[in-house]
Amino acid sequence: MDDTLQLLTIPFLVALVLTGIHTYLGIHVLSRNIIFVDLALAQISALGATVAFMLGYLPQSAAAYAYSLGFTIVGAAILSSSRNWTGRVSQETFIGVVYVVSAAAAFLLVDKSPQGAEHIKQILVGSILTTTSEDLFKVLGLYGAVGLFHWLFRQRFLLISFQPEQAHQAGWRVWFWDFLFYVSFGVVVTSSVAIGGVLLVFCFLIIPATIGTLYSNQILPKLLIGWAMGTFASSVGLGTSYLWDLPTGATIVCVFGATLALAAALKPFILSTPQARQQLLMKVLAGGQVAVLSLGLISGLWLTLNPHADQPLLDILEAYQPAVRQAFLSAEEQQLWQQSRQGEAQVLAQVGRLNELEQNSRWQGAELSDDDLRKLSSYTLSFQEMDKGEQFVQRQLRNQARNRQRWVIGLPLVLIALGGLISLGGWVSSAKQVSPTGRV
Repeated sequence: MDDTLQLLTIPFLVALVLTGIHTYLGIHVLSRNIIFVDLALAQISALGATVAFMLGYLPQSAAAYAYSLGFTIVGAAILSSSRNWTGRVSQETFIGVVYVVSAAAAFLLVDKSPQGAEHIKQILVGSILTTTSEDLFKVLGLYGAVGLFHWLFRQRFLLISFQPEQAHQAGWRVWFWDFLFYVSFGVVVTSSVAIGGVLLVFCFLIIPATIGTLYSNQILPKLLIGWAMGTFASSVGLGTSYLWDLPTGATIVCVFGATLALAAALKPFILSTPQARQQLLMKVLAGGQVAVLSLGLISGLWLTLNPHADQPLLDILEAYQPAVRQAFLSAEEQQLWQQSRQGEAQVLAQVGRLNELEQNSRWQGAELSDDDLRKLSSYTLSFQEMDKGEQFVQRQLRNQARNRQRWVIGLPLVLIALGGLISLGGWVSSAKQVSPTGRV
């Protein structure tokens, strides 16, 4: 337990810092309606890192960071100018073009590099789990300085983001303040991409701010809600990644997405009146009934019309309740099924033993000779062919059971689901015709 805490503490603290600065910047991004500006700047930063990589600099070196920051500042100048280019075409269009061209250029650069695929993977998903206390203090100092800069000039940045027309009317140099915003934003993105990768940085920027915006129109509540949700998603993502041995960056991204979906689904229940909440709950229950009945109808039809095809619902049911399939096999077929399953288990055990023997020979003791390796490979292939034979027997027995199940399970399921949908449709129509007082 102590080792786990030691491993996850620094990445968790880094995630908190990323949540803090990116949620604030994300609120600006959402108000400007430039959702993909983070991806664009992150990809420009990644292009700079790729150029440094191709020139022979290490990914985490100062030179690589300088290249990334230099490219990002150029991108900031382009993006700050793009507000003046918009007319019939939105600013988001230019941002998308910048992202696509930067991504394509990075792929062109690493195409001939032996480590190109690994470099692209590092850029996309990062390695937040390997961050150190030195990385934490660096981002704390850097993001603290960016946060202080935005605090000192908060009125100008907020007005330009939320009310740009008033900023123009006041005679402010909007292009200049846009440039400062994008440069500070780019400094954050450059550092964050080096830690978490493009995808994770996008999630830290957009998703907490989106959740905060869903629940409030005020800046402070947006920040507090976004920070809370970002902290929750980061902790769950890190814990899930550790417990299930999954890629950390990709896991956190998926948890962020699930958190947004959950927050959006719960919003009507949390912000509605009790009466509206009750009506919504009735609609959700009715929708759930329709979904279940529709799924039953489709599964029943599929089983009836094509019994030998894969039947996902029936497969899941039989996996947890084997008696469902056994009931449709004769005594002789049941015995053959059991023998086949036992034979498959023995074959898989033999394959596992051979694989373990080969692995142990590499890491422990003397290595196997070429002849021994060829023998192991031949035995493994033979066992795999035997396993395919057992699987073929099981498929044939399954098909025989499906032929009988189509009439006993498939057709009745179709009739029950149809009857349920018709009854539910009639009930919904009657309910719509009833007035709030209960009269028709």
